[in-house]
Amino acid sequence: MSKTLAQSLLRRGMIRPLASLLLLFAPLLNFGQSAAYPQEQTRPLAFAPEEQLTYRFHYGLLDAAEATIVVNAAKKSSRWTIDAKGKSTGAFSWFFKVDDHYQSHIDPDSGYPIHFQRDIKEGGYELHQDYTFDQVNFLVDAISFKKKKPPRKSQHHLNEPVYDMVSGIYGLRQIEFHSLQPGDTASVPIFMDEEFFLLKVIYAGNEDVKWKGEKWSCALLHPVIQTGRIWKNPDDLAVYITNDSNRIPLLAETRILFGTIKMELTNASGLRSPLGFVPN
Repeated sequence: MSKTLAQSLLRRGMIRPLASLLLLFAPLLNFGQSAAYPQEQTRPLAFAPEEQLTYRFHYGLLDAAEATIVVNAAKKSSRWTIDAKGKSTGAFSWFFKVDDHYQSHIDPDSGYPIHFQRDIKEGGYELHQDYTFDQVNFLVDAISFKKKKPPRKSQHHLNEPVYDMVSGIYGLRQIEFHSLQPGDTASVPIFMDEEFFLLKVIYAGNEDVKWKGEKWSCALLHPVIQTGRIWKNPDDLAVYITNDSNRIPLLAETRILFGTIKMELTNASGLRSPLGFVPN
């Protein structure tokens, strides 16, 4: 039985700062029954090799972390690699140092992952995960270990193709939000921490976001969250994705019971389409 990302985070108690930012915002990726669902690609992906996105994360008034996500074409195969790195910065590193690295190798025709690796160092916590996906037979072979503990191997039988936590961000970018009505939901299936999650998001219409001195039309999304321990209101988490052909996560912000967290795009290069381009 699938569970939402919010339920999983609550079950585990408090979440690590940078990991929570990467998971919630760009899946951010989090999304009842879906009105839109990126099962099969009928048009080119919204991104391409050489795309690079850089983000800055704020915890209250502190600059907490920076993250860079780069898409590369493999030299010896047809697959693409999405390489994501995140590090804590400034004063935030004094009391909680973060050094995370994620790699998702995807099929450029479908956008689904073939192989995923995750290496994170957050405070005194270290975790390595290695997933191999069989999207035809709905299988995932997983290897994971913490610090110097022995690796744990497992095989997982699923009911559908799934994304990993990085490619899921890019799967979200395939949803055509202009075809939805405010209040509609969209879904992205994700395999994370050896479990299946249905990430759900509510489309709340369009809003303009100011970035680099200009206003950009964005789809406003509210990932489905569980109020109580972390969030007070259902709309306390907001993600803004550009309404152009690139569908870039431009801004994400959340109000939580112990402060505010914000993620903002600082640079975008190598885009598949010119920034702001909307086809007829």
